[in-house]
Amino acid sequence: MALKKLVPINNSLEKLVWGSGEPVTVLLEQGKLPDGWSESYCDLVKVAEDCLFTSRRWSQRLFLSLHFTSCYLPLRYEVWIAAGNRPSLQTQQELGEISRSTEILFWNTLLRHHCFTQCENFTGNQRALFALSFGDRCPLEFSGDPQALKDWKADLKKCLTDLEREYCAVVDWPAWILIAVHFISFYVDLSLQRQIGQRLNGQSELQSQSDIDDLCSRLSEQVPHQSLIQLIRLWLESSHCRRDSSGLPLVKSLSQQVATTISPRTNCEVLLFQSNPSEC
Repeated sequence: MALKKLVPINNSLEKLVWGSGEPVTVLLEQGKLPDGWSESYCDLVKVAEDCLFTSRRWSQRLFLSLHFTSCYLPLRYEVWIAAGNRPSLQTQQELGEISRSTEILFWNTLLRHHCFTQCENFTGNQRALFALSFGDRCPLEFSGDPQALKDWKADLKKCLTDLEREYCAVVDWPAWILIAVHFISFYVDLSLQRQIGQRLNGQSELQSQSDIDDLCSRLSEQVPHQSLIQLIRLWLESSHCRRDSSGLPLVKSLSQQVATTISPRTNCEVLLFQSNPSEC
C-alpha cells in the first residue's frame, strides 16, 4: 500500500525535475530557477514526507529526482557562474533551501526507519554497506591513513558491485541503501578532501538552524560516531554556500581543498544512475 501511495509522488517529482518545466535549462541559460519552482519543490517534499517515512522502499527513480535536485542543481548553477556570469544571491538562497530540505528529509527517513538501531538485522551486502557508510568502517575515523582509505575504497567498490548485481532487476530499493550511497558519494567525499573540524561561522543566522539542531540531537541518540554527526551538521549548515567544481560546499578557503584519488564518487554515482534497473 505504501509503495502505491508513492506513485503519484514519483510522478510529480518526475514532471517537476525532468519534465518540460525542468530547472536545468533555465539555470544554465539564466542563472536562476524557473519562477515558483523552488516553492513547488519544497511544498511537494513537505507533502510527501509522511508517505516517504512510512515506506521502507523507494523507487530508484524517485530517489534520483531528490538526489539530483539536492546535489546537481547547485553544480549546474556553478557552471553558469564559471561562464563569467555574476552570482545571484536569490538563486543561491533558493538552491540552499532546496538542498537543505532534501537532506533533512533523508536523515529523518533513516531515523524513522530506525536504521541505526536495527542494523543488526541486515544481512550480506546490506550489512557490509552499513559498516562502510555509517558503521565501524566509516572512513571518517581514519581519513588520515592513506592505506586504510585505499582498503576502504576497494571494499566499497566490491560492495557496490555486489549490490548492483543483487538489485539489478529491482525497481524499488530499501530507502536507506540509496541514502547511504548518497552519503558516501557527497558527504564522505567532502570529509576526504577538506579539513572540517570546525563548524561554520554565522550558523545562528540560518533560518533552519533549529531544524538542524533538532535533527542532530535525535541522531546523537542513535548514532555512536560523533564525527558522523558533525559531518552531517556541517553539510546541512553549508547547504547555502557556493559549491566547487565537484559539487562540494566551499566551507573553508579554496587553498585547503586538495584532489584525492580515494574519492568514492564515481562508483556511487554509477550505481545510483543505472539507466534501466528493471531491464538488467
